Amino acid sequence: MMFNRQNSLWMGDLDPYMDENFVKQAFSAMGESPLGVKIITHRITGGSAGYCFVELADEASVDRCVQRLNGKLVPGSNPPRKFKLNFATYGKRPEAG
Repeated sequence: MMFNRQNSLWMGDLDPYMDENFVKQAFSAMGESPLGVKIITHRITGGSAGYCFVELADEASVDRCVQRLNGKLVPGSNPPRKFKLNFATYGKRPEAG
């Protein structure tokens, strides 16, 4: 699936169990409607790299999510995690070692 970066946000601090469905449900529980979620994986291990991109309907939705959800508890996260969101258009982040 091709992502439109203008309409996508970056979400970090993902735990290994947080898959596409988990992230979608977390956004839905907060009243948002994600179109798609792409979990980024380590090239070598194949495991989650700890972040993902979430595609939304439009840039306004991205702005709203980043402002409204940042720092809020992620529904269903155990141990509890907070939304760590940013705009996907900031380019690729260096891989965390």
